[in-house]
Amino acid sequence: MSSLVQIDGSLGEGGGQVLRIALSLSTLYGIPIEIENIRAGRPKPGLAAQHLKGVELVKEMCNAQVRGGYIGSTRLEFRPGSLNKIKKTFVADTKTAGCICLLAQVALPCALFFPCNDTITLIFKGGTNVPMGPHIEYLTEVFKPLLNKFGADFDFVVVKRGYYPKGGGEVHLRIKPISSLNAVTLIDLGNPRGITGWSYVAGSVHINEAHTMANDAKAILTNKLVKSNIRVPPITIEAYREDRAMAVGNGSGINIVCNTSTGCVLGGSGLGSGRQEGSPAGEIAANEILKPFLAGACVDEHTQDQMIILMALAKGTSQIKVGDKKLTCHTETAMQVAEIMLGKRGLRFNLSKSAEDGDTSSYILECQGCGLINDNVVKQ
Repeated sequence: MSSLVQIDGSLGEGGGQVLRIALSLSTLYGIPIEIENIRAGRPKPGLAAQHLKGVELVKEMCNAQVRGGYIGSTRLEFRPGSLNKIKKTFVADTKTAGCICLLAQVALPCALFFPCNDTITLIFKGGTNVPMGPHIEYLTEVFKPLLNKFGADFDFVVVKRGYYPKGGGEVHLRIKPISSLNAVTLIDLGNPRGITGWSYVAGSVHINEAHTMANDAKAILTNKLVKSNIRVPPITIEAYREDRAMAVGNGSGINIVCNTSTGCVLGGSGLGSGRQEGSPAGEIAANEILKPFLAGACVDEHTQDQMIILMALAKGTSQIKVGDKKLTCHTETAMQVAEIMLGKRGLRFNLSKSAEDGDTSSYILECQGCGLINDNVVKQ
Protein backbone atom coordinates (compact mmCIF):
# COMPACT_ATOMS: atom_id res chain seq x y z
CA MET A 1 0.00 0.00 0.00
CA SER A 2 1.13 3.57 -0.69
CA SER A 3 2.53 5.70 2.11
CA LEU A 4 0.20 8.06 3.97
CA VAL A 5 -0.45 11.26 2.02
CA GLN A 6 -0.81 14.40 4.15
CA ILE A 7 -3.44 16.94 3.08
CA ASP A 8 -4.13 20.30 4.68
CA GLY A 9 -7.89 20.81 4.90
CA SER A 10 -7.42 24.59 4.94
CA LEU A 11 -6.24 24.55 1.32
CA GLY A 12 -7.96 27.01 -1.00
CA GLU A 13 -11.51 27.71 0.12
CA GLY A 14 -10.99 25.51 3.16
CA GLY A 15 -14.34 23.71 2.97
CA GLY A 16 -15.74 20.25 2.28
CA GLN A 17 -14.37 20.20 -1.27
CA VAL A 18 -10.94 19.11 0.03
CA LEU A 19 -12.50 16.23 1.92
CA ARG A 20 -14.73 15.03 -0.92
CA ILE A 21 -12.17 14.86 -3.70
CA ALA A 22 -9.49 13.43 -1.39
CA LEU A 23 -11.82 10.64 -0.23
CA SER A 24 -12.86 9.76 -3.79
CA LEU A 25 -9.30 9.55 -5.09
CA SER A 26 -8.14 7.71 -1.98
CA THR A 27 -10.85 5.10 -2.51
CA LEU A 28 -10.22 4.70 -6.25
CA TYR A 29 -6.42 4.52 -6.10
CA GLY A 30 -5.96 2.85 -2.71
CA ILE A 31 -4.04 5.84 -1.36
CA PRO A 32 -4.15 6.24 2.46
CA ILE A 33 -4.64 9.85 3.48
CA GLU A 34 -4.51 12.03 6.55
CA ILE A 35 -6.48 15.27 6.39
CA GLU A 36 -5.88 17.91 9.05
CA ASN A 37 -7.62 21.25 9.63
CA ILE A 38 -10.83 19.89 8.10
CA ARG A 39 -13.13 22.73 6.98
CA ALA A 40 -10.83 25.26 8.63
CA GLY A 41 -12.33 28.03 6.52
CA ARG A 42 -15.85 27.53 7.84
CA PRO A 43 -17.62 29.16 10.84
CA LYS A 44 -17.96 25.70 12.41
CA PRO A 45 -14.80 23.77 11.47
CA GLY A 46 -14.66 19.99 11.41
CA LEU A 47 -16.95 17.29 10.08
CA ALA A 48 -20.66 18.10 9.97
CA ALA A 49 -23.32 15.38 9.59
CA GLN A 50 -23.28 15.46 5.79
CA HIS A 51 -19.47 15.21 5.64
CA LEU A 52 -19.38 12.36 8.17
CA LYS A 53 -21.96 10.42 6.15
CA GLY A 54 -19.77 10.87 3.09
CA VAL A 55 -16.82 9.41 5.01
CA GLU A 56 -18.90 6.49 6.27
CA LEU A 57 -20.31 5.85 2.80
CA VAL A 58 -16.98 5.49 1.02
CA LYS A 59 -15.58 3.64 4.02
CA GLU A 60 -18.22 0.99 3.39
CA MET A 61 -17.60 1.05 -0.35
CA CYS A 62 -13.88 0.23 0.02
CA ASN A 63 -13.68 -1.47 3.45
CA ALA A 64 -11.52 1.35 4.79
CA GLN A 65 -10.02 1.81 8.23
CA VAL A 66 -10.90 5.24 9.63
CA ARG A 67 -9.71 7.34 12.55
CA GLY A 68 -11.30 10.64 13.46
CA GLY A 69 -14.68 9.85 11.96
CA TYR A 70 -16.99 11.79 14.25
CA ILE A 71 -18.97 15.05 14.24
CA GLY A 72 -16.68 18.03 14.77
CA SER A 73 -13.48 16.13 13.99
CA THR A 74 -10.81 18.30 12.34
CA ARG A 75 -8.45 15.41 11.61
CA LEU A 76 -9.24 12.28 9.63
CA GLU A 77 -7.12 9.27 8.75
CA PHE A 78 -8.55 7.16 5.94
CA ARG A 79 -6.88 3.91 4.89
CA PRO A 80 -8.84 2.34 1.99
CA GLY A 81 -9.08 -1.33 1.23
CA SER A 82 -10.32 -2.91 -1.98
CA LEU A 83 -13.63 -1.86 -3.48
CA ASN A 84 -16.45 -4.05 -2.18
CA LYS A 85 -17.02 -6.98 -4.57
CA ILE A 86 -20.12 -8.27 -2.82
CA LYS A 87 -22.34 -5.41 -1.75
CA LYS A 88 -24.20 -3.53 -4.50
CA THR A 89 -26.42 -1.12 -2.52
CA PHE A 90 -25.18 1.61 -0.19
CA VAL A 91 -27.24 3.95 1.98
CA ALA A 92 -26.29 7.33 3.45
CA ASP A 93 -28.78 9.13 5.69
CA THR A 94 -27.67 12.48 7.13
CA LYS A 95 -30.80 12.61 9.35
CA THR A 96 -30.63 16.36 8.70
CA ALA A 97 -31.09 18.65 5.69
CA GLY A 98 -27.52 17.86 4.65
CA CYS A 99 -27.11 18.23 0.89
CA ILE A 100 -27.70 14.97 -0.98
CA CYS A 101 -25.82 16.18 -4.06
CA LEU A 102 -22.63 16.67 -2.04
CA LEU A 103 -22.88 13.04 -0.93
CA ALA A 104 -23.17 12.11 -4.61
CA GLN A 105 -20.01 14.07 -5.39
CA VAL A 106 -17.90 11.82 -3.16
CA ALA A 107 -19.59 8.47 -3.91
CA LEU A 108 -20.55 8.60 -7.60
CA PRO A 109 -16.98 8.54 -8.99
CA CYS A 110 -16.25 5.52 -6.78
CA ALA A 111 -19.37 3.66 -7.93
CA LEU A 112 -18.38 4.19 -11.57
CA PHE A 113 -15.26 2.05 -11.07
CA PHE A 114 -16.72 -0.78 -9.00
CA PRO A 115 -15.14 -4.15 -9.89
CA CYS A 116 -18.29 -5.72 -11.32
CA ASN A 117 -20.75 -5.61 -14.20
CA ASP A 118 -23.74 -5.23 -11.89
CA THR A 119 -25.61 -1.99 -11.22
CA ILE A 120 -24.56 -0.14 -8.08
CA THR A 121 -27.35 1.61 -6.17
CA LEU A 122 -26.71 4.64 -3.98
CA ILE A 123 -29.54 5.70 -1.66
CA PHE A 124 -29.20 9.19 -0.24
CA LYS A 125 -31.41 10.73 2.45
CA GLY A 126 -31.27 14.39 3.44
CA GLY A 127 -31.85 17.67 1.64
CA THR A 128 -32.61 17.78 -2.07
CA ASN A 129 -32.98 21.56 -2.43
CA VAL A 130 -31.11 23.35 0.35
CA PRO A 131 -28.67 26.25 0.81
CA MET A 132 -24.91 25.75 0.37
CA GLY A 133 -25.05 22.96 -2.18
CA PRO A 134 -26.33 21.91 -5.63
CA HIS A 135 -30.05 21.22 -6.07
CA ILE A 136 -31.07 17.73 -7.13
CA GLU A 137 -32.21 19.13 -10.50
CA TYR A 138 -28.68 20.39 -11.05
CA LEU A 139 -27.31 16.88 -10.59
CA THR A 140 -29.85 15.29 -12.93
CA GLU A 141 -30.24 17.99 -15.61
CA VAL A 142 -26.79 19.61 -15.79
CA PHE A 143 -24.15 17.28 -14.33
CA LYS A 144 -25.64 14.09 -15.81
CA PRO A 145 -25.44 15.14 -19.49
CA LEU A 146 -21.90 16.39 -18.94
CA LEU A 147 -20.98 13.09 -17.30
CA ASN A 148 -22.36 11.41 -20.44
CA LYS A 149 -19.69 13.19 -22.49
CA PHE A 150 -17.04 11.41 -20.41
CA GLY A 151 -18.70 8.09 -21.29
CA ALA A 152 -20.54 7.42 -18.01
CA ASP A 153 -24.15 7.65 -16.87
CA PHE A 154 -26.60 7.02 -14.05
CA ASP A 155 -30.34 6.57 -13.65
CA PHE A 156 -32.18 8.25 -10.81
CA VAL A 157 -35.40 8.30 -8.84
CA VAL A 158 -36.36 11.24 -6.65
CA VAL A 159 -38.48 9.42 -4.07
CA LYS A 160 -39.14 12.48 -1.93
CA ARG A 161 -37.91 16.06 -1.78
CA GLY A 162 -36.52 17.51 1.44
CA TYR A 163 -36.01 21.17 2.29
CA TYR A 164 -34.18 23.08 4.98
CA PRO A 165 -34.42 22.69 7.96
CA LYS A 166 -36.34 19.37 8.06
CA GLY A 167 -34.58 17.44 5.32
CA GLY A 168 -36.29 14.11 4.83
CA GLY A 169 -35.61 13.89 1.10
CA GLU A 170 -34.63 10.64 -0.59
CA VAL A 171 -32.90 10.03 -3.92
CA HIS A 172 -31.78 6.75 -5.52
CA LEU A 173 -28.95 6.68 -8.06
CA ARG A 174 -28.31 3.57 -10.16
CA ILE A 175 -24.83 3.43 -11.70
CA LYS A 176 -23.44 0.96 -14.22
CA PRO A 177 -19.67 0.60 -13.67
CA ILE A 178 -17.42 1.53 -16.60
CA SER A 179 -13.98 0.46 -17.78
CA SER A 180 -12.67 4.02 -18.18
CA LEU A 181 -13.64 7.66 -18.68
CA ASN A 182 -13.09 9.46 -21.98
CA ALA A 183 -11.29 12.76 -22.23
CA VAL A 184 -13.58 15.61 -23.34
CA THR A 185 -13.18 18.76 -25.42
CA LEU A 186 -15.57 21.60 -24.59
CA ILE A 187 -14.18 24.77 -26.16
CA ASP A 188 -17.06 25.94 -28.36
CA LEU A 189 -20.07 27.30 -26.47
CA GLY A 190 -22.28 27.71 -29.53
CA ASN A 191 -25.64 29.48 -29.43
CA PRO A 192 -28.48 29.03 -26.95
CA ARG A 193 -30.83 26.40 -28.33
CA GLY A 194 -33.40 26.41 -25.56
CA ILE A 195 -33.87 27.28 -21.89
CA THR A 196 -36.10 25.15 -19.68
CA GLY A 197 -36.86 25.38 -16.00
CA TRP A 198 -38.92 24.38 -13.01
CA SER A 199 -40.20 26.82 -10.41
CA TYR A 200 -41.87 25.14 -7.45
CA VAL A 201 -43.43 25.66 -4.04
CA ALA A 202 -44.10 23.04 -1.38
CA GLY A 203 -46.04 22.85 1.85
CA SER A 204 -47.72 26.09 2.91
CA VAL A 205 -45.86 28.37 0.47
CA HIS A 206 -48.29 30.19 -1.86
CA ILE A 207 -48.21 29.22 -5.55
CA ASN A 208 -47.74 32.89 -6.47
CA GLU A 209 -44.13 32.60 -5.39
CA ALA A 210 -43.49 29.97 -8.06
CA HIS A 211 -44.97 32.23 -10.75
CA THR A 212 -42.96 35.22 -9.51
CA MET A 213 -39.67 33.31 -9.64
CA ALA A 214 -40.44 31.99 -13.13
CA ASN A 215 -41.45 35.41 -14.46
CA ASP A 216 -38.40 37.11 -12.93
CA ALA A 217 -36.05 34.58 -14.48
CA LYS A 218 -37.65 34.78 -17.93
CA ALA A 219 -37.63 38.59 -17.94
CA ILE A 220 -33.97 38.85 -16.95
CA LEU A 221 -32.85 36.19 -19.42
CA THR A 222 -34.75 37.86 -22.26
CA ASN A 223 -33.62 41.40 -21.49
CA LYS A 224 -29.93 40.62 -21.07
CA LEU A 225 -29.72 38.40 -24.13
CA VAL A 226 -31.40 41.08 -26.26
CA LYS A 227 -29.02 43.75 -24.94
CA SER A 228 -26.10 41.48 -25.83
CA ASN A 229 -27.45 41.02 -29.39
CA ILE A 230 -27.97 37.30 -28.83
CA ARG A 231 -31.00 35.59 -30.31
CA VAL A 232 -33.39 34.69 -27.51
CA PRO A 233 -34.18 30.95 -27.66
CA PRO A 234 -37.47 29.42 -26.53
CA ILE A 235 -37.76 29.83 -22.74
CA THR A 236 -40.12 27.47 -20.92
CA ILE A 237 -40.24 27.60 -17.11
CA GLU A 238 -42.95 25.52 -15.47
CA ALA A 239 -44.45 26.89 -12.23
CA TYR A 240 -46.13 24.32 -10.00
CA ARG A 241 -46.89 23.09 -6.49
CA GLU A 242 -45.18 19.94 -5.24
CA ASP A 243 -47.46 17.08 -4.31
CA ARG A 244 -47.54 16.82 -0.51
CA ALA A 245 -46.68 13.14 -0.76
CA MET A 246 -43.49 14.07 -2.64
CA ALA A 247 -42.12 16.78 -0.35
CA VAL A 248 -41.23 17.15 3.32
CA GLY A 249 -41.77 20.57 4.89
CA ASN A 250 -42.16 24.01 3.34
CA GLY A 251 -39.92 25.19 0.53
CA SER A 252 -39.65 26.89 -2.82
CA GLY A 253 -37.05 27.34 -5.49
CA ILE A 254 -36.22 27.52 -9.16
CA ASN A 255 -33.88 25.59 -11.44
CA ILE A 256 -33.19 26.50 -15.06
CA VAL A 257 -31.07 24.84 -17.73
CA CYS A 258 -29.66 26.25 -20.97
CA ASN A 259 -28.71 23.84 -23.76
CA THR A 260 -26.58 25.15 -26.61
CA SER A 261 -26.13 24.22 -30.26
CA THR A 262 -22.77 22.55 -29.51
CA GLY A 263 -24.06 20.40 -26.64
CA CYS A 264 -22.96 22.58 -23.73
CA VAL A 265 -25.21 22.67 -20.66
CA LEU A 266 -25.39 25.57 -18.21
CA GLY A 267 -27.47 25.61 -15.03
CA GLY A 268 -28.82 28.13 -12.55
CA SER A 269 -30.63 27.68 -9.23
CA GLY A 270 -32.25 29.81 -6.56
CA LEU A 271 -34.10 29.22 -3.30
CA GLY A 272 -37.18 31.21 -2.34
CA SER A 273 -39.11 31.79 0.90
CA GLY A 274 -36.23 33.65 2.52
CA ARG A 275 -33.81 30.72 2.20
CA GLN A 276 -31.37 32.63 0.01
CA GLU A 277 -30.17 36.09 0.92
CA GLY A 278 -29.64 38.91 -1.53
CA SER A 279 -31.42 39.05 -4.88
CA PRO A 280 -34.73 37.28 -5.65
CA ALA A 281 -34.41 33.58 -6.48
CA GLY A 282 -35.46 33.94 -10.13
CA GLU A 283 -32.87 36.65 -10.69
CA ILE A 284 -30.11 34.59 -9.08
CA ALA A 285 -30.92 31.53 -11.22
CA ALA A 286 -31.03 33.58 -14.43
CA ASN A 287 -27.72 35.30 -13.73
CA GLU A 288 -26.02 31.99 -12.92
CA ILE A 289 -26.70 31.00 -16.54
CA LEU A 290 -26.06 34.41 -18.10
CA LYS A 291 -22.71 34.97 -16.40
CA PRO A 292 -20.87 32.02 -18.01
CA PHE A 293 -22.77 32.32 -21.28
CA LEU A 294 -21.87 35.98 -21.81
CA ALA A 295 -18.26 35.14 -20.90
CA GLY A 296 -18.12 32.36 -23.49
CA ALA A 297 -17.62 29.63 -20.88
CA CYS A 298 -18.66 26.09 -21.80
CA VAL A 299 -19.49 25.20 -18.18
CA ASP A 300 -20.99 27.29 -15.39
CA GLU A 301 -19.15 28.07 -12.17
CA HIS A 302 -20.86 25.29 -10.20
CA THR A 303 -19.97 22.67 -12.80
CA GLN A 304 -16.39 23.86 -13.17
CA ASP A 305 -15.02 22.29 -10.00
CA GLN A 306 -17.05 19.08 -10.50
CA MET A 307 -15.22 18.49 -13.79
CA ILE A 308 -11.83 18.28 -12.05
CA ILE A 309 -12.11 14.72 -10.75
CA LEU A 310 -13.57 13.49 -14.04
CA MET A 311 -10.77 15.13 -16.04
CA ALA A 312 -8.21 13.66 -13.62
CA LEU A 313 -9.60 10.12 -13.99
CA ALA A 314 -10.12 10.28 -17.76
CA LYS A 315 -7.80 8.72 -20.30
CA GLY A 316 -6.20 11.40 -22.47
CA THR A 317 -6.20 15.18 -22.52
CA SER A 318 -9.37 17.11 -21.69
CA GLN A 319 -9.96 20.75 -22.56
CA ILE A 320 -12.72 22.96 -21.16
CA LYS A 321 -13.21 26.67 -21.85
CA VAL A 322 -13.90 28.37 -18.52
CA GLY A 323 -14.53 31.93 -19.71
CA ASP A 324 -12.86 35.20 -18.80
CA LYS A 325 -12.68 34.78 -15.03
CA LYS A 326 -10.14 31.98 -15.07
CA LEU A 327 -11.03 29.56 -12.25
CA THR A 328 -13.23 29.59 -9.16
CA CYS A 329 -11.70 29.05 -5.74
CA HIS A 330 -13.49 25.69 -5.50
CA THR A 331 -11.93 24.61 -8.80
CA GLU A 332 -8.44 25.66 -7.74
CA THR A 333 -8.90 23.77 -4.48
CA ALA A 334 -9.99 20.60 -6.28
CA MET A 335 -7.00 20.85 -8.62
CA GLN A 336 -4.57 21.27 -5.73
CA VAL A 337 -5.86 18.18 -3.95
CA ALA A 338 -5.90 16.11 -7.14
CA GLU A 339 -2.31 17.08 -7.97
CA ILE A 340 -1.13 16.31 -4.43
CA MET A 341 -2.57 12.82 -4.72
CA LEU A 342 -1.97 12.00 -8.38
CA GLY A 343 0.91 14.25 -9.45
CA LYS A 344 3.35 11.34 -9.29
CA ARG A 345 1.04 9.38 -11.60
CA GLY A 346 1.32 11.99 -14.32
CA LEU A 347 -1.68 14.22 -13.58
CA ARG A 348 -1.16 17.73 -14.94
CA PHE A 349 -3.43 20.77 -15.21
CA ASN A 350 -2.70 23.80 -17.33
CA LEU A 351 -4.64 27.05 -17.73
CA SER A 352 -3.97 29.15 -20.81
CA LYS A 353 -5.61 31.91 -22.82
CA SER A 354 -7.72 30.80 -25.73
CA ALA A 355 -6.29 31.48 -29.18
CA GLU A 356 -9.42 30.35 -31.00
CA ASP A 357 -10.54 32.91 -33.60
CA GLY A 358 -8.24 35.49 -32.03
CA ASP A 359 -10.05 35.22 -28.68
CA THR A 360 -7.52 36.04 -25.97
CA SER A 361 -9.99 37.03 -23.25
CA SER A 362 -11.15 33.49 -22.46
CA TYR A 363 -9.22 30.73 -20.74
CA ILE A 364 -9.03 27.02 -21.44
CA LEU A 365 -8.36 24.52 -18.67
CA GLU A 366 -6.43 21.51 -19.94
CA CYS A 367 -5.81 18.29 -18.04
CA GLN A 368 -3.62 15.33 -18.81
CA GLY A 369 -5.63 12.64 -17.03
CA CYS A 370 -4.30 9.54 -15.32
CA GLY A 371 -6.56 7.18 -17.26
CA LEU A 372 -7.89 4.99 -14.45
CA ILE A 373 -8.81 1.58 -15.86
CA ASN A 374 -11.38 -0.81 -14.39
CA ASP A 375 -10.14 -4.21 -15.58
CA ASN A 376 -13.26 -5.91 -14.24
CA VAL A 377 -15.56 -4.24 -16.78
CA VAL A 378 -15.43 -4.87 -20.51
CA LYS A 379 -15.45 -1.61 -22.49
CA GLN A 380 -18.64 -1.33 -24.53
